[in-house]
Amino acid sequence: MYLLIFRGGSHLFSFYINSAKKKVVVGGKEGDILFPPQISDHEMVLRKEFDFETKSYGWFLYPSNDGFKLNGKPVKAGDVFCGNDVFSISDFSFSFSLNSNLSVFSKGEKSIKVGNTLIMEDDKTEYKNVVLTYGGNSRTFSFRKDRTLKIGRKNTDIVIGFNEVSGEHLALVMKSNGIYFRNKGKNGTWINSVRAENGLLEEGRYHISIAGRHDVLLSINKEKVSESFYAGSLEGHFEKIENWVNQPNLFFEHPIIFLTGESGVGKEVFAEFIHKISGRQGNFITYNAASIPETLAESELFGTVKGGFTGAEEREGAFFSADGGTLFLDEVAEMPVNLQSKLLRVLEDWKVKKIGESGNGKKVDITLVLATNRNIEKAVEEGTFRKDLYYRLSTLLLNIPPLRERKEDIIPLVRYLHFALTGRDLIIDPEGEKKLVQHSWPGNVRELKSVVTRFAYTGKETFKASDF
Repeated sequence: MYLLIFRGGSHLFSFYINSAKKKVVVGGKEGDILFPPQISDHEMVLRKEFDFETKSYGWFLYPSNDGFKLNGKPVKAGDVFCGNDVFSISDFSFSFSLNSNLSVFSKGEKSIKVGNTLIMEDDKTEYKNVVLTYGGNSRTFSFRKDRTLKIGRKNTDIVIGFNEVSGEHLALVMKSNGIYFRNKGKNGTWINSVRAENGLLEEGRYHISIAGRHDVLLSINKEKVSESFYAGSLEGHFEKIENWVNQPNLFFEHPIIFLTGESGVGKEVFAEFIHKISGRQGNFITYNAASIPETLAESELFGTVKGGFTGAEEREGAFFSADGGTLFLDEVAEMPVNLQSKLLRVLEDWKVKKIGESGNGKKVDITLVLATNRNIEKAVEEGTFRKDLYYRLSTLLLNIPPLRERKEDIIPLVRYLHFALTGRDLIIDPEGEKKLVQHSWPGNVRELKSVVTRFAYTGKETFKASDF
């Protein structure tokens, strides 16, 4: 038997209930099934007890607090839960089923009813990433079909250095319909308290116990297609950045990533990707050095204290606004040279001093991403960009190629952008496809997006050469 978990009508994942199991804890801090953090303070206990009326064992509900409902009514401790019943909290709902996955639709089928829970096709989603947490440290792995993650004693993505753990203990393989797992450890693997050899895990959070002793928390995350991005031939670039971010100890918890490339290639998309996989809970702040007058640049970047100079008001500045998050310094090569020296000083000890502030300033904890569309080496030669700052920033440097050098991305990207805008698949006739591929795209992805957006406004289903 399975306990199926839904959110907003969409199937998230299924929890297998062994016939010998006497209790299942949903939610809370250490439950068998973990809610997302926003409702982790709620807990429901399903307990298998003898029902004297039916003269058989049944499942009974015991909520730890208010908010849970059974078939639309508040749950009372000891309520019976069976068959077609559904209990819910917020936009999550739970029901029993003999099948593990009812979210797959046959052609033309609109919905399936499970108990009182209606599963409806929602906005198209795709798997985004997998987060593995062990020993208080988390690593985020972006989703790529057939990518394999390994947990084991040595040379694995998550290393658990104990003798009872096999060299390669558990393999997690990313597939289009979820994450397949396979136990390879001689001392076994438990998922949500059930010993398991292999199977499929869908979106959700899972407790994994390696060799029954070492706890790993697995989070499998999806996102709406309209909120994702197309990687295409740049997949290796994203993976390189992911590896950098997942080794914070090499950079004293402050990785500095420098992105170069022509205007419109998607440097801000990379910056947002870095913020997402960093796990930082703070804000993503963008500071564009080219768009801020030189007279205001320092105060916008470092902030001001009230009364620090005539007319000065209290201002946080970009660094303090991004504290705990990510600061994206765009067009950094346009930054005035005198401000470059102050930026270099901040990067030495990560202390920021507001204009007009006394003392040594305050420490900030950020991931710093910088970008430029200029030839940065030439700017150093010309003296418009400090050589010492360039050396400080260029450890983790990534150049993003223009769209004309990755023609294979153009048509998939057009289809992706159109679907993100309209929710509909796009038909491209042969002449239209030829014209799209042959264009040099001087404005790169930004120009391509403009073309697709303009076409989307027409409401037409087929892109022809005349639409370009």
